[in-house]
Amino acid sequence: KNDVDNLVSGSEKYSEVTDVFSRIMLLITSFGVKENFPDRRGEPNKIKPDVYAKVGEREYSSGLKSLIHSNGNYNDQLQCCKLSELNLLGINSSPDISTLPKGSFIIEFPITLAKPFISRDDTPLYIIENPIRKDKVFGIPFTSAMSWKGNLRWTMMKIYLEPKANDPEKFVKVRFWHTLLFGTEKGMEEMAKGWTKYLDELCPNVKDIYRNKLKERFGEEEVPSLTGMLYFYPTFWDRIDMEVINPHDRKTKTGKNPIYYEVVPKGAKGFFKLLYLPFYHLGKPLSELKIKVINDLNGVVAGLKAMMLTYGFSAKKSSGYGVIENKWDKEASKLVIKGFLDIVKFSNFEELENIIKELKERGNEFTP
Repeated sequence: KNDVDNLVSGSEKYSEVTDVFSRIMLLITSFGVKENFPDRRGEPNKIKPDVYAKVGEREYSSGLKSLIHSNGNYNDQLQCCKLSELNLLGINSSPDISTLPKGSFIIEFPITLAKPFISRDDTPLYIIENPIRKDKVFGIPFTSAMSWKGNLRWTMMKIYLEPKANDPEKFVKVRFWHTLLFGTEKGMEEMAKGWTKYLDELCPNVKDIYRNKLKERFGEEEVPSLTGMLYFYPTFWDRIDMEVINPHDRKTKTGKNPIYYEVVPKGAKGFFKLLYLPFYHLGKPLSELKIKVINDLNGVVAGLKAMMLTYGFSAKKSSGYGVIENKWDKEASKLVIKGFLDIVKFSNFEELENIIKELKERGNEFTP
């Protein structure tokens, strides 16, 4: 029990373990302790070792709860050290599009959570059952690039594809457009499954038309495996917290087995970055390329707005988790379209939409 307290405070034999994430990982050694701890009044065999390493006892917090919730040691180290190390190494820097093809664009802006964000880490052993996903080197909670991609594709399916399920011609066009943006659908096999199976069943009359359209566009006998034109970057968060739910027994109306889980809390800040390369539109006349790029930009921004403000990008998003505030530092934002638009800044989605609207008005041939 004293070892857990010393590990939390970084004292005595743990004084050289200055990294808070390393101290958290050492808490798992409590699973190897066979005898229960005494409580603070000295009564023996009262507290399970792993429970004490998770939350401490009653009003006296220790373990993981103390490190990431009560005394904020983890958050202090995230903000003063870990995120600075990312910036120093250039991991969190803005992409350079100067050498990319004309029509490439970058969207980036700081984000602040309006509701907590939840994700599930794949670490095989941790002191609680539901840790937030963290970078394995720095221990920083983050939203991965693949998570952004999956959530945006799902959101754009909800706002663009599902409403056109009864309009086969438009459904095929939108499904093909999404494939160009995000790449080949997951589950595109001889026997469709997952995402592909869902979309096939959503509008079954055109599943073969969609596949033939892909084959014809890329001159393949089989459905080609494509890389999407959108490239995502991880978002590293500056805070972490711990929450608990305590399911109650239906008969006794009491809870005996609380479930602890980590979250990125409301108010945490991160940075969103998205890169677009129009390689499926290259070779087109300049005026047509501009129309295609602005069309893609318009659709992607509408999807981002819906994902970040309405649908969410977190586990338990149906309960409202994982949405952001629709305001941010304008000077930290950026939209650049190589060859078409120099750097412009915006402080919310409405300002970004107005920028795109002006671009559309300048392109007389633009068609949504």
